Amino acid sequence: MRKYMWLTTLLLIGVLALSACAAPTAPSAPAAAPVSEAPAAEAPTAEGAYAGVDPSGQTVVWWHQHSGSREERLKTLIEEFNTTNEFGITIDAQNQGGYDQIRDKVNSSIAAGELPAALLVGYQNDQSFYQLNDTLVDLNLLMNDPTWGLSAEEIADFYPAFLEQSVNPLFNNQRLGFPPNRSMEVLYYNQTWLEELGFSGPPTTPEEFKEMACAAAAANGDGTGGYILRDDASAVASWTFAFGGDVLTEDGTGYVYNSPATIEAMTFLKGMYDEGCAYFFTEGFPNPQFAARKAIFTQGSTSGIPFYAGDVAKVAEEQSREPDVWGVTAIPHTTPDPVQNIYGGDVMITKTTPEQELAAWIFVKWFTSPQIQARWAEMSGYFPTRASASEFFSEKLLQNTPWQQGVALLPYSAYEPQLISYTAVRDAATKAFNEIMQGADIQTTLDNLTAFANEQEAMMMAEAQ
Repeated sequence: MRKYMWLTTLLLIGVLALSACAAPTAPSAPAAAPVSEAPAAEAPTAEGAYAGVDPSGQTVVWWHQHSGSREERLKTLIEEFNTTNEFGITIDAQNQGGYDQIRDKVNSSIAAGELPAALLVGYQNDQSFYQLNDTLVDLNLLMNDPTWGLSAEEIADFYPAFLEQSVNPLFNNQRLGFPPNRSMEVLYYNQTWLEELGFSGPPTTPEEFKEMACAAAAANGDGTGGYILRDDASAVASWTFAFGGDVLTEDGTGYVYNSPATIEAMTFLKGMYDEGCAYFFTEGFPNPQFAARKAIFTQGSTSGIPFYAGDVAKVAEEQSREPDVWGVTAIPHTTPDPVQNIYGGDVMITKTTPEQELAAWIFVKWFTSPQIQARWAEMSGYFPTRASASEFFSEKLLQNTPWQQGVALLPYSAYEPQLISYTAVRDAATKAFNEIMQGADIQTTLDNLTAFANEQEAMMMAEAQ
């Protein structure tokens, strides 16, 4: 597949990640550096696109989506960077609401001929829109800069799909963002219940998955118990990946929702639904149902792990029993290895001045360094984007079994479309999924979805240009 690389080095990274998960002890995350004022340093003599640029004393505004306790924790990292970086750079981190609000604000700035913030957070399809107006810096220039960039060893430390996700085929393979963190689409499973039903552990293949879900549904006997269907575009992509396909064309410039893999995946899920082994639950998130044994399997982002933990513990307390043992695993797959859908916003550097751009990059390098990645993972619940971050995981992270199960799957990553139309296409994919579950012809429905998606992309590209 175009979007993941099964190299020997990648397998080695996977082994290292698994070893970190299994180790009874590991180094704790280092203590925060003491907060002290650092004098601005002179910029070194440089080669490359940023030769002679001095980032000293720059203030960089960062529009981000973090809120609540996560934002408060982020502020401690920002404070540390601001008071210790050798160039006297100041990051002014500003919450701008969610991803949609940031997108609207950036687009409004562009339309008004104004510069947005020097540093942004957003998804890869946002990058496509922004770059139609030549808004973003090609981060290949900074990442590969002989003075300011990353070494070959540092680049190899990032999970390959995470770096590849930000390389945009619509814009000459420019790198329009950089990955500070990621989440993953996983299958949540109840290990205690599986064992009670006679199974030793979670499924690997679709056939095993169906057998286990049907057994749980039969045990409940009330229409619940099996797998709660997930109907959004991320689920459609995840099941397509698991059946060995992709929702993008090989060159990454168009959609292909009617490939054999998507057809097989939707046929499989429809069969489970018809046989009563899967059902819809639309009243909020599925974790309370999972905790109450109304589903032995659910599907969702790893960012939900704390909520599952809370609900499982709450139900056990209410019933005066030990909590069920549960975990996360790969989406059941027909491929030799798992193919896991990873997602998350990138940080993007906008075209302002060379000094601002370089100052923003210096912060991005610091924020994605292994030690800071490990600390941010504990603060945020996100996964790190570098394998060596596992060397600095705290005991709290090492003892979080479901989270570590997710970490072990990071080398097997794929990703969703970067295309400008994907926000609109996501809604259409959800509609198509529901139509299929209600009996619509699968081939025809997916043919129509593919045609609509590609028409939408062509129309939006034409209008934007």
